[in-house]
Amino acid sequence: MVKMIKTRKKGLNASFEDAIIINSQTYIDYLERMKKIALSMFEWVNLPETMNSRYLELCLYYKGQAALLYDEDYGFINTQAADSGYINIYGLPTKINCFSYSYNKMRELYIPNTNLPPEEECILVMNNYQRIPTASTITLYAERLCDAQRACDINIKAQKTPILLLTDKNQELTLRNLYAQYDGNSPVIYGDKNLLNEKPIDSIKTQADFVANDIREYMQGVWNDFLCFIGINNLTEKKERMINTEANTNNELVNMNMQSYLIPRKQACKEFNDKFGLTGTSKAIDVKLRSDLYNIIKENESIVNDYDMEVDNG
Repeated sequence: MVKMIKTRKKGLNASFEDAIIINSQTYIDYLERMKKIALSMFEWVNLPETMNSRYLELCLYYKGQAALLYDEDYGFINTQAADSGYINIYGLPTKINCFSYSYNKMRELYIPNTNLPPEEECILVMNNYQRIPTASTITLYAERLCDAQRACDINIKAQKTPILLLTDKNQELTLRNLYAQYDGNSPVIYGDKNLLNEKPIDSIKTQADFVANDIREYMQGVWNDFLCFIGINNLTEKKERMINTEANTNNELVNMNMQSYLIPRKQACKEFNDKFGLTGTSKAIDVKLRSDLYNIIKENESIVNDYDMEVDNG
């Protein structure tokens, strides 16, 4: 008897439970899309074979910092990094706890000209100068996109079923089953005339306006804001609508955001090369963008210039 009650209760709440599942799937989908982009932005050049660029970017994405070091057993490796020791005059920790799976070593923070042995120091890699993880902000963008997408889905479905059905508890499950066939685009819906009592079924028209296009426009704005945040060009306006000032302003903001990630990584490469005597050699490590922002900016400037010429000649 208890089992039957649980089954009935689950059936009545099936739509709500399905909505929760779809909400979670939508959020995770947008989160993973943005995470893939963020983790693929930078290419690490000449990293020793014992290092792993994927794990390095994951540490920066989730923790905001990582460590590069030399280990007597493993060679050159990259690990997670946690502050330790004291805070120096520049607001950085004097020691770094370098840890990973089945690994934990305490190292001094590398400072030029200290001449400490390689196995006693480490290089701190920062995701940005504030050492803030990328994940925290991307989570907010994923939530906004998820909320907007689900609102869009509901609004579209409301165009198909813009009514609210009023019934009593005895008829609720029957109406749910009939509606499930309707919602599933069943060409014919069969019902037992004896299942519905003589009491009429009332309905209220919700009159839901179609606003999905407006929601999609909002979502495009959120997505562009995300791209700008991580330093990816996001100009989507047609060239005839674009003016030189708007294009340059957007490119400058994108460039500054991109540099906020690239410069600390470049600094870590410089310190690593200096510490281990690789500066100026073919083994010096480096990091670069996978996309050529300079060419993208020049291309958009060319579009603007072409449009200006058309206007002048017109």
